[in-house]
Amino acid sequence: MHFQRLTALAVTVALAAPMPLFAQKRTDMDALAADLERALGHGHVQINGRPAEAPPARSASTFEEAVVEAMNRERVANGLGPLKINPRLSLAADDRITDMFAKHYFNHVSPDGLKPWTWAEKRGYNYREIGENLAVGYPTADDVVDGWMHSPGHRANILGHSFEEVGVAIASGSPERGFAGPTVVALYGER
Repeated sequence: MHFQRLTALAVTVALAAPMPLFAQKRTDMDALAADLERALGHGHVQINGRPAEAPPARSASTFEEAVVEAMNRERVANGLGPLKINPRLSLAADDRITDMFAKHYFNHVSPDGLKPWTWAEKRGYNYREIGENLAVGYPTADDVVDGWMHSPGHRANILGHSFEEVGVAIASGSPERGFAGPTVVALYGER
């Protein structure tokens, strides 16, 4: 029997919300640097005479790219701009999926209480808003996105007006028994 399972973090975390630790750590200089980097392009911003730290290199797999392409088709069909793959969010999604497999869970909150934005913060992603979609058991990228589009919380993240960037990670199995893979993590962000 083939099982499919979805879960979405339907509520995004805004900078003004009291919950995220990141809201306390972000400085005005960080916010300004992120805004300037976005406006001027990578490598054009320096903080205290040092170039802003470049994200580590990571290339997306064909399946991950196909998931982003399928999400972008939905966004364009709904009058939105496409999501861009962000290397820091991709690495955060990798970390997230690794943790899920190591601790055998499929949930937005890890057994030790870590929330989705924790993974983005650990990878140095400065954000205003974060969203997360999870899926397991959908064999193709189109199936994953179709499943998400039929779920209000997932759909809200894919079509989120404020989301500009995404990181996707995929693992072939499932972190929990009783479900077949692949497992998909998508982290959406706005800076």
